[in-house]
Amino acid sequence: MRELLYNAARHYKRGRGLLERGDVRAALASFEEALRDLHAVKPQRMRDVLLAQVYLSRYQAASEVDVRGARADLQLGYSYARTTREPSVRQLAETLWRAERARPLPDTKTGGRSGRGGRGGRSS
Repeated sequence: MRELLYNAARHYKRGRGLLERGDVRAALASFEEALRDLHAVKPQRMRDVLLAQVYLSRYQAASEVDVRGARADLQLGYSYARTTREPSVRQLAETLWRAERARPLPDTKTGGRSGRGGRGGRSS
């Protein structure tokens, strides 16, 4: 199991590097490999920290190309981050969550963004 965690960490690190260089497609593939390894490991703190980091990174990578998929990644990353009690991961999740909630909803008819703000009155 430890080897899977190490492999996942390597995939995650590689994905972050690819994302920094602007190769979104390769970064997403690397994050997917990390998730595959992480979901094969029994629940534990390190796994959950990595899951939060990978899902939040995948959200950042895909937020402009796949809005719905990215939002699902944000929800998962946020959920894992809240359970880990890892301050840096929780802070990142909270920051991304607030920023996403401030974005207008996508216009489902045209595929773009609508002029509406907020999320239907729900609070954090």
